[in-house]
Amino acid sequence: MKIIQLKESERIKEALRRLTEEFIEEYPYYSTWIHKNEATFKAGTRVVYELNDNEKVVGYMMVHFSTEKCAKINGIFVFPDCQKRGYAKKALLQVLEQLKSRNYDYAFIQTRTHNKIVVHMFESLRFDVIGQNYHKIEKQSNWVAVYDLKGKRNFDEMSALAVQLYQGFSKN
Repeated sequence: MKIIQLKESERIKEALRRLTEEFIEEYPYYSTWIHKNEATFKAGTRVVYELNDNEKVVGYMMVHFSTEKCAKINGIFVFPDCQKRGYAKKALLQVLEQLKSRNYDYAFIQTRTHNKIVVHMFESLRFDVIGQNYHKIEKQSNWVAVYDLKGKRNFDEMSALAVQLYQGFSKN
């Protein structure tokens, strides 16, 4: 399994449509959001990866390079017929290795509080669940987790960055 960064505008838009359609039922949000953030994809501060297994697309992932210190994994979507094969975990491991090689300190991610399967995956990959936020568009509470790429274990710094990245963040 490998991740491939999408570069073509139409492929990025299709991948984002699939990602947001899965997570955000309010479809008009997608068209507003993609238009508002199009420049960030051109600039490379946000990227979309295709999850690919033997030339077959099995899902997508979006990463936002938020600051010099941290990246925010904004979504992972593995197609329903491809789930439970470890694709999300493999994709996360590849992104974490890329972030380490680019000298980032932290990788942040969030998931719905009821998504115990993903929380378990976070824990197995050594992400620390450090708090919660309420996503106004999804109308749900989410766990906020962070992967310490340098092993500093500075929870005050992680929390301070989470406040900047996630509106309404509160510590555990």
